[in-house]
Amino acid sequence: MSISSLTKPTLIVATIALIGSSALADSPDSGFYLKAFGGASLLSESDLAGPLTGTSGFDTGQVFGGAVGYDYAESPFRSELEFAYRTAEADGAAGITGDFASTTLALNGYYDFKPIAGGRLTPFVGAGLAYVTEIDFDVSGGAAPGEYSDTGVFGYQLMAGGAYPVSDRWSITGELRYFDAGSQSLSGPGGTLSADYRSVDIILGTAFRF
Repeated sequence: MSISSLTKPTLIVATIALIGSSALADSPDSGFYLKAFGGASLLSESDLAGPLTGTSGFDTGQVFGGAVGYDYAESPFRSELEFAYRTAEADGAAGITGDFASTTLALNGYYDFKPIAGGRLTPFVGAGLAYVTEIDFDVSGGAAPGEYSDTGVFGYQLMAGGAYPVSDRWSITGELRYFDAGSQSLSGPGGTLSADYRSVDIILGTAFRF
């Protein structure tokens, strides 16, 4: 399955909602919630080695995803199972063009601080361990064009932001996120391409509490 087939946020949200509905069927008051989000992904410059060499920059990309979460009663802690898709285009500065993208499953933990701004805004911080289900650099221009990819690697992420309730069940969230999958060895038609994959994401989302 091509990584490009996962770019539609509606597909992501529908999948997460289906999983969440099954999990919630027997426990409507359990503290579960669903979340969908999207925003800008700022992929850092990558030092390339192998069939392509040099330092490639990237234009501002996108991140989309969704999560099923559980907010523990009488506790500032909550946890999430999250799916996310990131993509960014190489800026061509090193003579290299193409799309660098990833899909991840992450287990996140959050800590909610006491509400501020008259009790309407809840700041939070979080961290997560991510399993990279696919990382894919589709090189369209350069010395060795083609698809370079890998699967089954790990990364981590750090989050900070806030949640603003708009009703008893709905809230709007905003966060700044750092994602790091380190240096990856991607297999492709020209051999093994070594590339870094790190991003800073600016995210807006919405959450629905059951």
